[in-house]
Amino acid sequence: MTTKDNAPCFASTGQFPESFLFGASTGAYQVEGAWNEGKPPTIWDDYFHKNQAKLKFRYFLNMPEHVFENLKQKDIEPRLVDMYKGMAIYEVPSSAVEDEAQFNFNGDIAADSYHKTDVDVQLLKELGVKVYRFTIAQTRIIPEVYDHLPGHAGIKYYNSLIDKLLENGITPVVNLHHYDMGSNYIILGGLTNHTLYTFFENYARLCFESFGDRVKHWVVSSDIWFSAEGYSSEHIPPGYKENSFSGYSDYKTIHNCIVSMAKIYKMYNTDFKEKQKGQLGYCVDTMWFYPQDPNNPEHQKCAERARKLTFGALMDVYITGQYSNEMLESVKATNEREGIRVDRIKQFTAQEQELIKGSFDFVMVNYFSSVKVRPMTSEERDTEPNRKRRDRGYYIDVDSITPTDVYEGFLNCLRWTKENMNNPRIIIGENGFPEEQDIDDSEKKIAYHQGILTKLLEALDENINVFGYCVWSFIDGLEFCFGYWKKFGIYAVDFNDESRPRSKKRSFPFFNQLFTTKKLPMDISIN
Repeated sequence: MTTKDNAPCFASTGQFPESFLFGASTGAYQVEGAWNEGKPPTIWDDYFHKNQAKLKFRYFLNMPEHVFENLKQKDIEPRLVDMYKGMAIYEVPSSAVEDEAQFNFNGDIAADSYHKTDVDVQLLKELGVKVYRFTIAQTRIIPEVYDHLPGHAGIKYYNSLIDKLLENGITPVVNLHHYDMGSNYIILGGLTNHTLYTFFENYARLCFESFGDRVKHWVVSSDIWFSAEGYSSEHIPPGYKENSFSGYSDYKTIHNCIVSMAKIYKMYNTDFKEKQKGQLGYCVDTMWFYPQDPNNPEHQKCAERARKLTFGALMDVYITGQYSNEMLESVKATNEREGIRVDRIKQFTAQEQELIKGSFDFVMVNYFSSVKVRPMTSEERDTEPNRKRRDRGYYIDVDSITPTDVYEGFLNCLRWTKENMNNPRIIIGENGFPEEQDIDDSEKKIAYHQGILTKLLEALDENINVFGYCVWSFIDGLEFCFGYWKKFGIYAVDFNDESRPRSKKRSFPFFNQLFTTKKLPMDISIN
């Protein structure tokens, strides 16, 4: 079936274009393990090894349903403080945590992918993927900060992985930064110190020199809002206290990251692009914001404001080279209301704007879920310790979101990207459904992806320029502050077995059929 202009109608047939790239994703720290092999400790190693995780997660955790219900029975009301992959992070009193064993996890072994290259590549081939998005761990490439002392073992590992992927017809999509960095960088302030980005640019150069003859799709960093979160809250390393530098150090991190990524883009185009013919993109985590009361004009304004101050803020910068008026005014309003005289955010300089504007070849969009929002009350603003959240001024409601809202929210995010970024080339870098520990939710997982992919087909019919889609995730891994009890993998990993065996989940046939036929399976039986 075709439209009047003879363009294919993807939604009616369920068939994706032949050139469409289907695949799966992982993050280095979440699956590799081998935490002390050829590399120094990272900020996540320190976070877990020094019991920071145990201490912080007494206050911040995504609770399994039974824990949530137990708290309600005790009249303990958790406070929602953040979202991660569509999952809520709550603050609870430390006295409410009864089973501290659930916090005894780390990434020392994770899924042990560092030692299982052959196994994992064969599983990817069996799955039928055309692309595999993975992360290079910076500390494996430059263990000791300076690039004249490269990590030969790490370079060998990634060379082997890339070669084996290509030998099996799988295109590597490589992410250079995924929320982790060497512990030694924290001595000088981590991502808040603009001088440290010189070392990151040299790391990127070494990656281009080592792998760029085979890697043609680079993502400079995962969503930088999440990277900045650790500089304004305790549930992500380095774990700054919310009531200290939030609303300053996180904005400083965002500013530095954007400038650094633009410099890397310029460096690649100047020194590597002509010979290597690759492309560089940047990544943004999206989440559609609905008004809690769709008939309330103030709720409608709040939802639009939330979009413009989160994923929309990054999209604005990469198109215009500037922070939007909404972004600057949100900070100014809080300063005036609270009598703060610190200039917490500054517009990019003219030179920076010229560097940043249009510094991407494609956009990697991550999406998991949506929320409803309303304006914060005066009391909620007064008791909110995180200054950035006071700047944004919205209160999140996660309980009334329906599956239909989630699917439509995905399409809305793609439409927003098209309209606000001049219809850029888009690849979906992460999209998935979490299953809880020891609970088989295969039917729900398949239904979720059917809903999302149906909307993706509609996006293609609307000429939204999406060229690929990666499921989060290829295998179960460490979901950072959520440990191992939220599992997104297409393949299960037995974390109770030292050998970390993989096995197909019941949803495997759905993804296998999708990847190999490029047609959305709507009627598929699972064992």
